[in-house]
Amino acid sequence: MGTDHPKAAYVHIPFCVSKCHYCEFNSYPGLDFLFSDYVDALVMEIERVSSHMEPAELDTVYFGGGTPTILPPADLSWILFTISDNIGIAPGAEVTTEANPGTVDQEKLSELRRAGFNRVSLGVQSFDDSFLARIGRAHSISQALDAYSAIRRAGFANVGIDLMFALPGQTVDIWECTLAAAVGLGPEHISLYELSIEEGTRFAELCAEGVLELPDEDEQIVMYELAIEKLTAGGYEHYEVSNFARPGFRSRHNQVYWRNDPYYGFGAGATGYVDGDRSRRIAAPSDYIRAISSGSDAIEFTEHLTGRAYLSETIIQGLRMLEGIDLNEFERRTGVDITKEFATQVNGLRDRGLIEIAGSRIRVTHTGLLLLNDVSREFLS
Repeated sequence: MGTDHPKAAYVHIPFCVSKCHYCEFNSYPGLDFLFSDYVDALVMEIERVSSHMEPAELDTVYFGGGTPTILPPADLSWILFTISDNIGIAPGAEVTTEANPGTVDQEKLSELRRAGFNRVSLGVQSFDDSFLARIGRAHSISQALDAYSAIRRAGFANVGIDLMFALPGQTVDIWECTLAAAVGLGPEHISLYELSIEEGTRFAELCAEGVLELPDEDEQIVMYELAIEKLTAGGYEHYEVSNFARPGFRSRHNQVYWRNDPYYGFGAGATGYVDGDRSRRIAAPSDYIRAISSGSDAIEFTEHLTGRAYLSETIIQGLRMLEGIDLNEFERRTGVDITKEFATQVNGLRDRGLIEIAGSRIRVTHTGLLLLNDVSREFLS
């Protein structure tokens, strides 16, 4: 359980141009003066961690944020080189950076492509300027389209875009136009995010004031099912609750999380999962820099996943994928037969029509997909 060497690494860049109204991520605008010190600390952390690990070449590296592309391309390239030089990156590995429109141009993207990045995840969110403004995005749809074109011209053949639904004032018809625009653009990957109101965000304030007009639960379900219909009709495989891909272009990095496999986490607020320990780093960039510079590992929280907790989490993550969990592989990996160890939960969910067992796989049904939180709760009990 969790003793394999990590084959994936997540790198967190906590800086952004502005804070979106829905955003609860560990991201901070206006800290440009910390860029250089942060990159130095990040490189130091990578070197320090790798010196204590028996390296195994990485199959995926993912730069997330914040907005990684707010940093100069030379800095991102240096961080990636440090990972390659100290841990190793396998030939053909998936190397992704998130990007927001307005923070990239063809020159920057070409430099990143030369450095070894081969996949870009672009935060489009909406194809309507009024909705972009409503959710606090710093870009326009024109900038998003320009960024997408620049990514292609820079030689990236693997591009993902993010879209949001259940936004304030959004209707099913408007969402259908967004989906049509996304399919027309033709990225290899599309991720959907249903708006959730998170504590501490601008939207949480507006919701408390009673001035946030949100689609009701029935409309949200209609929007989600419409997305499944339109994206699969457009040639995308619905392979995870919120993710769709052209054949051969599933996110290899995210599948590491859904399989509950080990991975490194580098940077402020990043979580890593190594040797069964899930560890979270100090979130505030200045505190992270100070800790790393003083020789600390900057870890503020660690939990060791064993026994029932490990099994439950692995099942919950695995059921996010529409193909579900291979029962034989799960038993080989954990020594546990899900259908026996969790017989009460499995039988109850099957009786409710929320999961099914097909051959050697256990997976959610369409109804179970819509009620995935209910399914997950059963395996937490």
